[in-house]
Amino acid sequence: MYNLLISIAISVATTALFSAVLGGKIWYGIGPGVIALIVAYILLARRSMKQVEGIMNSAQEEMKNQRIERGVEIMKSAYPIGKWQFLVSSQIDGQIGYILYMSKKFDDAEPYLRRAFKKNWVPRAMLGTLLYKRKKYDEMKEVFEDAVQHNKKEALLWNIYAYCLWKTNERDEAIKVLNRALEHIKADDKTSSNLKALQNNKKMKMRGWNLLWYQFHLDAPPAQQAQMQFRRR
Repeated sequence: MYNLLISIAISVATTALFSAVLGGKIWYGIGPGVIALIVAYILLARRSMKQVEGIMNSAQEEMKNQRIERGVEIMKSAYPIGKWQFLVSSQIDGQIGYILYMSKKFDDAEPYLRRAFKKNWVPRAMLGTLLYKRKKYDEMKEVFEDAVQHNKKEALLWNIYAYCLWKTNERDEAIKVLNRALEHIKADDKTSSNLKALQNNKKMKMRGWNLLWYQFHLDAPPAQQAQMQFRRR
């Protein structure tokens, strides 16, 4: 917000200056004023994003050392930058929600996931899966519908949506979702394969996405499943 206001002020000053120098006609300064607005905003936005990047790098170091709570607190220190630059706060919320969800702190993650930037599809998909886990199926559909509208090219997002529908015994709806997906992501083998599986009343196969799939905690990795089976025995 502040970056835009400062840029507008610079633009107005530049317009007035050029108008005065070039004969007092306001339109003489419009072109330079627009250029000043664009250049100033780009430079100020870049400065803000550099600040965010530095904070996120510090948080990442804490995450590497398994100090999750400390890393989250460092991320929160970037919130004041959100007053200067649009979308910073929602991107920070998405990152915090992602970390907490990955750590299986689902209750803590939910409010952050809800505030995440809508074009950041991973936190939005995590919110959808969280609602699926809680059997809030109507709200789950609303979240996934919103997510796919903003991220039409993300094959895994469409497949997670279909997977949750399939698991709630809405196979026909899942088929419709994958058909819609293929309208936007042409010739995607995994999506086509899952669509054929559902049409033939077979199971969807999601493990081809590997870690991208397992981060949503809808399925345990093979090694973890083997460990769980061993413990049961």
